[in-house]
Amino acid sequence: MIIFLIIVIAAILTVIISSIVDNNRFITTEYEVRSDKITKDCRIAFLSDLHCNSFGTDNAKLVDAVKNAKPDIIIMGGDMVTSHAGEINEHRLDIPVKLVEALKDYKIFYGIGNHEYRMYLYREDFEDSFDVLINKLTSHGVKIMRNNSEYLDEYNIDIQGLEIERDYYKRGSKTKMEPSYVEKMTGKRNMSRFRILMAHNPEYFDIYSNEADLVLSGHYHGGIGRLPILGGAVSPRLTPFPKYDGGIYEKNGSSMVVSRGLGSHTIPIRVFNPCELCIVDIKRS
Repeated sequence: MIIFLIIVIAAILTVIISSIVDNNRFITTEYEVRSDKITKDCRIAFLSDLHCNSFGTDNAKLVDAVKNAKPDIIIMGGDMVTSHAGEINEHRLDIPVKLVEALKDYKIFYGIGNHEYRMYLYREDFEDSFDVLINKLTSHGVKIMRNNSEYLDEYNIDIQGLEIERDYYKRGSKTKMEPSYVEKMTGKRNMSRFRILMAHNPEYFDIYSNEADLVLSGHYHGGIGRLPILGGAVSPRLTPFPKYDGGIYEKNGSSMVVSRGLGSHTIPIRVFNPCELCIVDIKRS
């Protein structure tokens, strides 16, 4: 009995210590994708799921890491804020705003995650918080990607935002996504261009893979806790061992990079799962 209690206490302490450490540090992971559609190599700093987290004053450590990577563009994949009714205020909204202000020398593209979408959808709870956030971001030159695209002629890259409806984030049973859904939301794909699809929820890669050369996702936070061999333990949908918990995946000639995120929310647990800044190099094959 004593041995059992010691094991339980040790496990609890491990979770607590790991969560404290991993919520307050990040690693930089580099990925490479090649394509003959590219006319010039492009380096992307991909940030996702910050959830109002800060690494140093005004995210100074994160800003330095991004600048040291020397990206050509920055893509923010959504959930840079946390939408908890009663907790959203100007200070918390200003965390991602100050981050983009510090990175104003770069082209920044900002996607909509489930937390931004919730702020937009439930205005009775969040009032004008969504509008305040978007207005502040755009005042710093940030491109907001809500089912719109931006063509980067220098690289022959189409950056396409995808904002999916709330049903596709609900816990419990998975909502089926029809094969035509992405085209319905974003328009027909130009096959001669390299298309980057900013799609916050990676669960629908089977659908995304037919609509993009590269998908950038987040949402799963690396599976909250990570286990050797098995990987991420549980998804935000409370699915055990999610298929796309973090890393790079291939399907139908498409690649998907899933960020493990830069923060957490509600229950701030990250066990053996440090926050992550992703650097994605797209190179001409």
